[in-house]
Amino acid sequence: MIVPVLTRYDLLDRMIGSINYPVKDLVVIDNGAKTTDWSPTWNQWVSKIWHLKFPSNLGVPVSWNLGIKSLPMSDYWLIANFDIEWGGDSLKLFAEQSTPDKLLLSNGSPEWCAFTIGSKVVQKVGLFDESFVPAYFEDTDYEARMKFHNVEIERSFIPVAHDNSSTIKAGFQKNNDLTFLANEQYFSQKVNSKDFSEGKWDISRRRRLSWD
Repeated sequence: MIVPVLTRYDLLDRMIGSINYPVKDLVVIDNGAKTTDWSPTWNQWVSKIWHLKFPSNLGVPVSWNLGIKSLPMSDYWLIANFDIEWGGDSLKLFAEQSTPDKLLLSNGSPEWCAFTIGSKVVQKVGLFDESFVPAYFEDTDYEARMKFHNVEIERSFIPVAHDNSSTIKAGFQKNNDLTFLANEQYFSQKVNSKDFSEGKWDISRRRRLSWD
């Protein structure tokens, strides 16, 4: 399980506490480490928590990619927002329905608040485009790229409770007003130019669109 976080560590604690099905590795990508001394709480269902601290906000697609790269031998990766809660059989259903050749979305709001992505999908479609800084449209771009590569997205009925936009509500609304528009424009450029690549990390965009 890969979980990026920037703020509201109380919600991250709640998410970890709600895990009720075996998780081999939980990778926390801590993008707000310079402002907090947070440490993970123990949960009997989690075999190992890898707490990766960073001095700046890597952003969503970089964090997702880093989590995938950290566990390269996995058949699939479960990627989740820090502000969700696992309830009922949600984790069990993800484990039962996920495969190496599938991208499986939750039935949360939005669907991408929790999903699994298979190793064969990454092999064919690539990783997430790190030019989307720090968040939004990385998922929309990936859906377009999957369609181009004729890889089907499975939209499940797996329920996930989600406190949507917790990071933005924690003081990043003005930042997001700028970066959302910039990412929307970048996505439109890719569509218009029929660019279905995974793109690349760009230092100019990273600096210009920083939430740090």
